[in-house]
Amino acid sequence: MLDAARLLYKGESSSAQPDFNPAYRYLRTQVGDRTIFMVLGYIDQRAEGPVEVWYSGSGEVVRLLNGQLVGTTGLSTDWRNVRFTGVPVWPAPDTTSASSGSGQSYTRLRDLMPGYRFGIRDEIVRTPISPPQNTALAGVNPTSLRWYEERSVSRPSAASLPAARFGISTSSGTPQVVYSEQCLTSDFCMSFEQWTPPAPAAGRSASSGT
Repeated sequence: MLDAARLLYKGESSSAQPDFNPAYRYLRTQVGDRTIFMVLGYIDQRAEGPVEVWYSGSGEVVRLLNGQLVGTTGLSTDWRNVRFTGVPVWPAPDTTSASSGSGQSYTRLRDLMPGYRFGIRDEIVRTPISPPQNTALAGVNPTSLRWYEERSVSRPSAASLPAARFGISTSSGTPQVVYSEQCLTSDFCMSFEQWTPPAPAAGRSASSGT
């Protein structure tokens, strides 16, 4: 799958639109001004649920469980292992308004590298919010999604993270995270968007990139 991801770019810059292959699933990932289209390598079946394993053309790996980060490889900071306790399913019940300040709570433990920082504990509160205006969404109207924000208190406090945001689609009848903004450290944040490639332009083969 890493070879397949590399073939998408064929030496192009990461900001260029690759030659998409309709046989693959893609994740549009934004890191600052850098845009990366990652390829779904495989799904790792775990007790907590299916974990999607995504590859970039340069070897970075991102693991998502129901849209939430549960591991990375090849980044400047990596989450090597993530464990949840009491994580709610998507979408959270709309029994609480976005302005009430309360919501559903759960716990996350994560291990960071480099630095061998193990067992960082995040106490997380998830609340529904109004559709935000400042997102990196490129293929979906923000108002078509249900939005949630997650704020956390971390131990140690030096490992605290900015708030995360998730956009949920229920159009298929099953809630699915189609967009999220998540931070690995206080100053290293990423956005992830489930990406449907545009139809190939006239004169180009739909299987280009194979």
